[in-house]
Amino acid sequence: MGTVKLIEDSLQYIEEHLEEINTVAEIANAMGYSEFYFSRCFRNEMQTSVMEYVKKRRLIRASDAILKGDKIIDVALRFGWQTHGGFTKSFKQEFGFCPALLKAIIMEFESLGGNVMSHVFYTKTEVHATKEQLFELLRKEIKNVGIRADWIELEQIYADARRVYSGLKRYSGDEYVTHPLNVAIILAQMNVDIDTIYAGLFWDSVEKGIVNIDQLRDKLPEKTVAILERTVESDLNDARVEDEVLLVKLAGRLHNMRTLDFLNEEKRIQRAKETLEIILPLVKRINNPKLMDELNDLSMKYLHENK
Repeated sequence: MGTVKLIEDSLQYIEEHLEEINTVAEIANAMGYSEFYFSRCFRNEMQTSVMEYVKKRRLIRASDAILKGDKIIDVALRFGWQTHGGFTKSFKQEFGFCPALLKAIIMEFESLGGNVMSHVFYTKTEVHATKEQLFELLRKEIKNVGIRADWIELEQIYADARRVYSGLKRYSGDEYVTHPLNVAIILAQMNVDIDTIYAGLFWDSVEKGIVNIDQLRDKLPEKTVAILERTVESDLNDARVEDEVLLVKLAGRLHNMRTLDFLNEEKRIQRAKETLEIILPLVKRINNPKLMDELNDLSMKYLHENK
């Protein structure tokens, strides 16, 4: 079994036995390898130890259970903590606040337009949000994180994006421009510069042949055009690829993964496997835990559905 397949199988095994796993040896035995070899392969691929990964996945699943109304002590026991205090300590170390405050904090997030897992993942938008709603959210995100922006220029570039994607639809039936708008919002949450956000608004337009790069030169800042050119031309497995190019591609992947429900089962499984095998190693290069956790979570969701 190759290393990539080993890790993919072990992640699925962990997800299916999350409430029962107590030791690395249990997972290693299930995979048919020694504890030492498996632990080394896992750390090399995932950049964390096996049990740290298990603990993180348990805390994410525990968050979801608490939000659905389960009692904290019941959740703690279900996911391997022996005491309420031990679970609270681990939860606070991971997320920065106690689980008892989770519901109150989430209520505040939701009132501000956030989502119920905002303490774990980047804030999601409504699935069928309109382009007008998304552009307003983009403006708010840019302001919230303090990115320097020329608002008139942003309006003009957004208008150009609407023209470029005019008439195109997504599998969901939504206007296609809502996709690059979501990509730009994710990039703003990552606190990138404004040129990279502009690139997000056109991120797949050249690669998909919707527009020629030369048609964008008079519409976009020079740095934005350069990012878009490298986004199309670069081999993302090349360690020399600039972070902003990688972030644009990864933000695009994240929103595509969030909307996989609109694809058929075969394509969902294909994208989930591709994300685990190809995309997650790229995320490790930029050390972005929120991006890593959500892409991993979404991949596990669709692979688990196929079991």
